[in-house]
Amino acid sequence: MNKHTLRQSADSDDELYAKMCRPATKEAAFTALYHRYKGRVYGYCRKVVGETVAGDILQETFVRFYTSAHTDREMKNVIGFLMTIARNLCLNHKERNDNTLVEFRDMEDIEIPDMVGDFKNDDELRVMIENAMNLLSEEYREAVYLQLYSGLSYQEIGEMTGKPVTTVRNRIVRAKTKLRELLASVWEEYQP
Repeated sequence: MNKHTLRQSADSDDELYAKMCRPATKEAAFTALYHRYKGRVYGYCRKVVGETVAGDILQETFVRFYTSAHTDREMKNVIGFLMTIARNLCLNHKERNDNTLVEFRDMEDIEIPDMVGDFKNDDELRVMIENAMNLLSEEYREAVYLQLYSGLSYQEIGEMTGKPVTTVRNRIVRAKTKLRELLASVWEEYQP
């Protein structure tokens, strides 16, 4: 089976990981998983550490993932495993460079400039949503990003972050509530 065949294959993540554990199919299976998940991992890294470092962390994540493949490891959640690696690398980077992101502690004191009516296209709306996301506390922002953009369940996010499912659910609900408040005037005026 060549690389192109595996990349296009309907193999599940678990099946591809099992193929990564065999020397004959390791490269092709890894390539297929890389293409399947590089966007999600990069997007998460970009949100946590910024664009300048995200590419490096993406590469390191997949290097560690590649070296993790061995026959005595059973993989049941490839994307969860990848996101855990990426999260740990991002947190390590932030600890070494603790000025990477500015975190707002009291959201009630933050005002978003009223830009209603200034939207010329969906890109401007996307920027407003990203700006509102950046105003969330780090825990809320991470939970929402992992659910909405990475497609992880509450259970998977809890396993990844070491938090109970109820904590994850509460963070996501509160974050979405705060986003609705922050973007209320935008939603009222912006109806494409």
